[in-house]
Formats: sequence, C-alpha cells, structure tokens
Amino acid sequence: MSIAVFGSSGRLGQAFIRQATAAELTLRLHYRAKPSEEVPQESTVVVGSLSDPTAVREVLRGAEAAVVMLGPKPDARVPFCAESTKVIIETMKTLGQSRLLVVTGAMIGGMPSNVSIGMRLLALGVRRMAAEGLMEDRDEQERLVRASRLDGWTVIKPPRLTDGSTPVPVQAGPTRSIGLLSSISRVSLAEWIVQELRNQQFPQQAVYVAE
Repeated sequence: MSIAVFGSSGRLGQAFIRQATAAELTLRLHYRAKPSEEVPQESTVVVGSLSDPTAVREVLRGAEAAVVMLGPKPDARVPFCAESTKVIIETMKTLGQSRLLVVTGAMIGGMPSNVSIGMRLLALGVRRMAAEGLMEDRDEQERLVRASRLDGWTVIKPPRLTDGSTPVPVQAGPTRSIGLLSSISRVSLAEWIVQELRNQQFPQQAVYVAE
C-alpha cells in the first residue's frame, strides 16, 4: 500500500513514518524544506509548498491513501491548515483518489455529548489564548474534509498527545468518551492510523481516539 504523507516533519509525522515503515507501507513524504532527519530508503521525498498544486500532486501520485497530520507550532501566527488541506482535497479529486485521513483534535470543530464539560471549558480557554484565526483555521480544515464528498474521508480527533516509545491498545469511535484526563501517545496514534489504513473501519466519520 502506497501512502501520501503530509506533515512528515512533525513529531506525530515522524512516529507515523516509523510505524508505517515497520508495517511495510510504501511512503511518499511531503516536506516544506529539505528534511534534516533521516528518511526510510524506500520512501519518496517531495519538497515544496503546500500551496503548490504541482508539489501536492507529486506527493499524491500513485498513492492509495493520504494521511494529513498538519499542525501549527506553538509560536505559529499564520494559519495554513485549511488552505493546505483544500489543495490536497482538490488534487485528490483530479487524480480520482478518495481515501483521506486527517488528524485534527478533540477540541476542534463541534463538541458532541461524548466530550466532557471540563474538556469543553478547556477548549474555550485555549481558543481565547491562541493566536487570532488559528483555531478557526482548524475548524475550517475539518469542515472542508467533511464536505469534501470523498468516499473515504476520516477525521481523527485525538485529545492530548504524549510521548511514548511503544504503542499500547487504544479505544476509538465517533462516541468515544473524552475528558480532561484523556490522552494518547503519538506512537499509539500512529499505530492506530496504520491499522485504520488497512481496515478502513470509519469511512466518512469523525473518530475520537484515546488510550
């Protein structure tokens, strides 16, 4: 299985690359600048802007699915996730591709009843402290995926991400309970994404994933 990966340089992206390589998936990795870290020899690396349809098309070329793990750095001031995801979606449509997994977050978008009151209050606080437009950009990113009309989209909504060296079992589902103490390690989330790519359990659904 050939997978296009956007967000390769982030900590979740790096964890996914390790887990996907161990699972013998073929990776087409996007980087906005030449990668400083070592990449698997079997993978294809494409360097270019996420706003450049030519670069995005090259990452997606021949891929059976795309995984988007974009996220602003803590000191980010310029939103980019929604516009970049829009380019990816539009390019997938021109290529006739439909399987798209996008990681957003438990505090992004609407807050259904499975998200605790404490978590909702925390989300309000985060929105007040975030740079102008950043959280709204993530909301729009998720809306674009849901409205994409791609048959195989899945929005992945983890709570707090932690570090860890070994994957552990997780629980996932559209109604998975999420509270202030909910968390998932990046390596466990990466392993779950690999399994979702193989099994496709949650097409056209937003899924909460936590340990």
